[in-house]
Amino acid sequence: MKKILVSLLAAATAFGLLTGCGSSKTEQTSAAAGGTAQAAKGDAGQAAADSSKMTAMIIIIPQGDPFLTLAYNGVKQYAQEYGKEAKIIEALDKSEYTEQVRAMAEAGANPIYVVWDDLADVAFNLAPDFPDTQFILVDTYATSDLPNVKTIVVEPQESAFIAGVVAAKTTKTKQVAWIGNMDLPTVNRWRAGFEAGVKYGDPDVACESIYIGSSDDPNKGGELAKQLIGKGADIVMHSANQAGLGVIRACEEMGVLSIGSDEWQGAINEDIVFWSALKDTTGATYAAGKSVSEGQFKPGMEIFGLDSGAKLYDDRDYQKLPEDLQKTVDEVFSKIQSSEIQVPGELEK
Repeated sequence: MKKILVSLLAAATAFGLLTGCGSSKTEQTSAAAGGTAQAAKGDAGQAAADSSKMTAMIIIIPQGDPFLTLAYNGVKQYAQEYGKEAKIIEALDKSEYTEQVRAMAEAGANPIYVVWDDLADVAFNLAPDFPDTQFILVDTYATSDLPNVKTIVVEPQESAFIAGVVAAKTTKTKQVAWIGNMDLPTVNRWRAGFEAGVKYGDPDVACESIYIGSSDDPNKGGELAKQLIGKGADIVMHSANQAGLGVIRACEEMGVLSIGSDEWQGAINEDIVFWSALKDTTGATYAAGKSVSEGQFKPGMEIFGLDSGAKLYDDRDYQKLPEDLQKTVDEVFSKIQSSEIQVPGELEK
């Protein structure tokens, strides 16, 4: 993918739609506070003058990642509703990150979505230079007090917990597995929820968890899945973005069950992917964009989860469960909703 020249982007000429998907390379939990110059410009939450006809999402790996597809679907939904053009821009080399985000800001895109932690750093650095542009950080726990920066996170541990219960009640070998892409806090919330759910569902079921070390290597994902299956796991859940597609393929080859993540992945093979732990990223990115156009943008961290109305599983999977397991899922869901079950978001020490 040729580097997009800043001058072309700044002049908003000859834009090509650069589709793609990405993944976090580093994880951080905070950013330097700032924004004094912006504060003088007024409250960034008041976006009544939002006249931009373009919104953009910047990503750092190529197309094909299920999570990024969900995120961009929300951006497109928002853009269509508010008469904007939606663009997705690949910044595939770290040297391009600042250039691409700045180019979109100079071209007048608003809001600008950046995904994962590396791009969050860029947004923190550039936001003071563009006080009238709202930056939306997606799927990171990095935050600041900048008045034109919002962080949105969809918590996955509750849906992963229910997936763990379903796995524990379904396994015949008493061995299940979880495969993540990277050892990062955002990914470990999937793992923490799943492992806790397995333990809740049946303390005698063993769960082995490993990391691929990549978000976009399906071959390595498949190899690791086969190793775990060879050790006795008859259900494998992935939280591995595009690499997770390799996990599902390995399960198909080995004839064992798989649990998908982020979106309903039963469309790949309903006989193999019998359950999916959902993460309503589309709803989160849409809502964040809408807040800009409605003049309701609020900086800081916004968490989406069960309390926000997010679905934790798909009815198509639920309807295929045995009646007794449906009742178990109903009970677990109610207990999570009432806080009787406190689903961990961090791994046990």
